[in-house]
Amino acid sequence: MKAIKNITYLLLATATLSGCSKDFLDEDTSGFQAPDNTYTTTNGFETGLTGLYAFARLEFQTWTNDFFTQGATPQESLQVGTDIVAIKTTGTDATLAPFSNYTLNPASSYVRNYWRFSYGLIGNSNLILSALDNPDIKWTDPVNDPKRVRATADFFRAYGYRYLVSLYGDVPWVDKVSETPRTDFTRTPKAEVLQHMITDLRYASENLPDNPNTVADGKLTKWAALHYLAEAYLWANKPDSAIIAANAVINSGYFKLNDQRFGVEKDNAGDYFHDMFIEKNQNRKSGNQETIWAMQLEYNSQGGGDLYTDWSKRAWVPFYSQQTGFVLADSLGGRGLGHIRPFDWWLNGYEAQDVRNSKYNIKRDWYHNDPKSPLFGTKLNITQEIKESGNVFATTTKFFYGKTAENPAFEGNMKDRVKVRLAETYLLLAEAYLQKSNPGLAADAINVVRARAKATPASAAQVNIDYLLDERARELLGEEMRRITLSRFGREVFLRRVKELNTQSKAAIKEGNELWPIPQEVIDANSDAVFPQNQGYN
Repeated sequence: MKAIKNITYLLLATATLSGCSKDFLDEDTSGFQAPDNTYTTTNGFETGLTGLYAFARLEFQTWTNDFFTQGATPQESLQVGTDIVAIKTTGTDATLAPFSNYTLNPASSYVRNYWRFSYGLIGNSNLILSALDNPDIKWTDPVNDPKRVRATADFFRAYGYRYLVSLYGDVPWVDKVSETPRTDFTRTPKAEVLQHMITDLRYASENLPDNPNTVADGKLTKWAALHYLAEAYLWANKPDSAIIAANAVINSGYFKLNDQRFGVEKDNAGDYFHDMFIEKNQNRKSGNQETIWAMQLEYNSQGGGDLYTDWSKRAWVPFYSQQTGFVLADSLGGRGLGHIRPFDWWLNGYEAQDVRNSKYNIKRDWYHNDPKSPLFGTKLNITQEIKESGNVFATTTKFFYGKTAENPAFEGNMKDRVKVRLAETYLLLAEAYLQKSNPGLAADAINVVRARAKATPASAAQVNIDYLLDERARELLGEEMRRITLSRFGREVFLRRVKELNTQSKAAIKEGNELWPIPQEVIDANSDAVFPQNQGYN
């Protein structure tokens, strides 16, 4: 896998596209996996597609890869500084703080690295797409194989641009592999990039496999493409098309909201919402009928993750072992570091009977568990100081995952990661109806999700953008990348939500901060064309 990634490594990190990165110039590719001698058969393209899936998983990789080497939990930079979480006041990951206090700049770690990751994925996709032009390819199935290959590459190209347009706004649309370095890129208007994304996702939705029961775990089907197509239509203010795409997924007959116990712990104490986040319960073979697409990150499994894959636990699970009277335990989520803490508005936004509010899904009460402590068995009084320190606070249990018995220092969350599930498709449908100023039908879509949670139905009078965003938080906290969601709702909503709900960031955020800056090295290297910086970062 490493060789595939290295050889097809393309990025617009210094405003150039080339066949390989400088670190790999000396690697001999004559015998294997180079595009000109790999992409000649169906099996060769399968190798390339495997590389795309592996590359896409890098968004959750920590420390030991070519993109997110400057700190841990890169995806949490897409949570802090929004309306959803605070960072702890002392000892937080230094790479996260600038994204909360809005001191980020064109050289900040993840500002640079998400750009690199996204264009790396796009470049690898473009390699495969350009190779499809060869008329001498020996296809096993000459009708379906080239369509499926193109559909997969189109999907991942759109997926890369999804990050770029939400984080940076106008970005270069690149759909060809350049044989020589370029220094003349210009910023393509976001609306135009979105139209290209829609074209890619439409093709993917028409040519990826239909039946999720016939594909391997983690492989794409047309329904994942249709879900993201609905989202892209919303970005492009085309709600009628978004409604068609979302309803196609909802009415496909392949998926349903999980409302019964399932999976490896179905006979243990718990509930059906919590079952979705237990290790080994993310794919269809577990009985999970809600997952539309799950990245395969499971610890030490073939095609999955390793010790440095997805450290979300270190962010979402409190650093309780630092609190007097506590020791590490799998039952408390293992070794978290408490880097981010959900705001109280989220915590207080549930009705008592809401399944998502149960003790299995939100850890509110913490009892001293150190047998050697005189406090053993007593409940901790969680003061504001304790909360802000990151030591103990109420939080989601979605990332509780322990290997404490094997390795007390284990910080990972190496379950397969659900990227698309049906509940969000319903919420996209509600968003489309709100774009059409039809809160009644929006409420109907939201209430399917709320009915599964045993929550009181929302009325049309209640449903507006803020209600929908609150409901997304109740359902999708930690799963959705909140910055991407708020970006889709626009500058005004983004800024207002942060100023109203984020007590840490409200005084720091200013107009323009709904986008990140363009990495400075991109601007500096693009010497033959003007490449303006985003507002507020000059």
